[in-house]
Order: sequence, then C-alpha cells, then structure tokens
Amino acid sequence: MEATQTTDERRLRDIAQSLDCLTEEDLNLLTNTTSGTTESWRKRGKGPAYVLVGNRFLYPRKAVAEYIQNNVRERREVPAKGLL
Repeated sequence: MEATQTTDERRLRDIAQSLDCLTEEDLNLLTNTTSGTTESWRKRGKGPAYVLVGNRFLYPRKAVAEYIQNNVRERREVPAKGLL
C-alpha cells in the first residue's frame, strides 16, 4: 500500500507540474508550514491564490511567486551603537 501512495503522489506531482502548479504538499515544503496552516490561509484569504480541483488544492506557480514577492522584507540599516 505504501508503494501505491508513493506512486500516486508522484503522479499527482507530475500532473500538477504539467499544469504549472504546486501541490499543497509542495507548498508546505517550500514554506515550511503544515497543511493546517495552509488551510487557515485559505479560510482567512491569506497565502497564495489556489485552485480547488475536486478535493485537492493546487497552487499556480505564478501565484506562489507573486505571494513570495509580496512578502519580501527590505533590510533596514540600523545605526551601530558603540563602535569598537
């Protein structure tokens, strides 16, 4: 049974890639989050845009890239205190 899940997961990833999307598992890996976090993002309208296909969530790569770009934090210079 374990091998079947691995094969199914691989097929799902291949199909998602052919549609230029990430699976929820791929997004969780990229963002170091759990499926509970991505579910919360969807419910609150946060996180990247997604597509619901049946009972699976796919995340278009372009939407993920935009989400990441919108979360870029600029570095601010902090004045040095007590230089050596």
